[in-house]
Amino acid sequence: MKKIILLLAFAGVLQACDDGDLIVTNFLFDENNKLAYCQNNNTTVAFSINTSPDESIFFKFNDSNFSPIISDLSEQRTQSYPISSSNILTYRAFSQPISASYFCNSVPPANNNITQEYEADNGGSVDFITQAILTEDSDGDGIPDNQEGRSSNQDTDGDGIPDYLDMDDDNDNVSTSIEIALIGQPLDNLNFPDTDEDGIPNYLDEDDDNDGILTRNEDLNSEAGEDVILNPTDDDTNNNGIPNYLDPADQGELILNLYKDNTILRRFKTIVTAKNFTFKNLNANESISIEELILGSFEESANVTTEINPG
Repeated sequence: MKKIILLLAFAGVLQACDDGDLIVTNFLFDENNKLAYCQNNNTTVAFSINTSPDESIFFKFNDSNFSPIISDLSEQRTQSYPISSSNILTYRAFSQPISASYFCNSVPPANNNITQEYEADNGGSVDFITQAILTEDSDGDGIPDNQEGRSSNQDTDGDGIPDYLDMDDDNDNVSTSIEIALIGQPLDNLNFPDTDEDGIPNYLDEDDDNDGILTRNEDLNSEAGEDVILNPTDDDTNNNGIPNYLDPADQGELILNLYKDNTILRRFKTIVTAKNFTFKNLNANESISIEELILGSFEESANVTTEINPG
C-alpha cells in the first residue's frame, strides 16, 4: 500500500556511515507489524514489538486524545506529527523480551537491557493514515453495498449519508433491516417488501402504505411521557395487528421532524509511517538518513454515530 523508500529496503536493511566505514542495521518493521498504543501524562505512545530479535520502535507524541478511529463517515484521514523534542521517535533492541506494559507506564530510560538505541533528530514527521475497511455490506443492514449504489454514492433520503452507510435509507425511523424482513407483504421485482405496491420497496419509501401520511409521522406515541421514542412499528390505532404505517385505514398523524441517529459498526486500518528523518545511534557515532519507514499498523473496530439533520 505504501512504498518504503530507504537507503535499501525490502527487509528493512539500512546503511549508515561511521567515519567512512559501512555499518548495517536492521529495522524489521513494516505494514504487517501490529501497533498498539497507551495514553498517560497527556501523551500517547504508539509502539510495535518484535521478537527474534527482541526489539521495538515507538513514537511518544504530545496528543492525549489520539485515536485510530474516524469518528464520522469519512473514508480516510491523515494525522501528522512533526518529529521534535516533544514528539520522539525511538528504536531499541533488547537483551530480553519486553511486553506492552513497558510502554503503558512512563517509558523507561536507557538501561542494561537495551543493547542498541536510535533516536530521531528533530525534523521529519510521523504520519497516521487511517482508512475505513469496507465490506460487502458496510452498514450491516442486510443489503449489499453494490445494491445500495456505493459506486455512485447513492443517497435516497438526501441526508448526506450514502445508502451503503445508512441504517435507515428513507429516514422514516424504521430501520432498513426491519423493512426488508417484513413477512406477508407484497414484494417488488427484487423480492423486497413493497406494501403499497408502488414499485418502491418499503426500505426506500417514506410513505409505506401510500396513505398520504409519512411513515415517521404515523408514530403517534413517540412523545408519550418525558422521553421521545422513535418507533413507528408499535402504533396500531384500530388494533387489527397491522401497524399504522403499513395500514392505510389508520390515518392518525403526528408531525415529527425527528430522526434516529445513524449508528453503524466500522472497521479501520491505520498505517503509521515516519518520513524524512535522521536516526542517530546513541551507542555509537552513527547516523542514518531515512526517507520513509513504515512502523506498523493498527486495526480497530468501533460504533460510529452520525446525527441526522436533513434540514
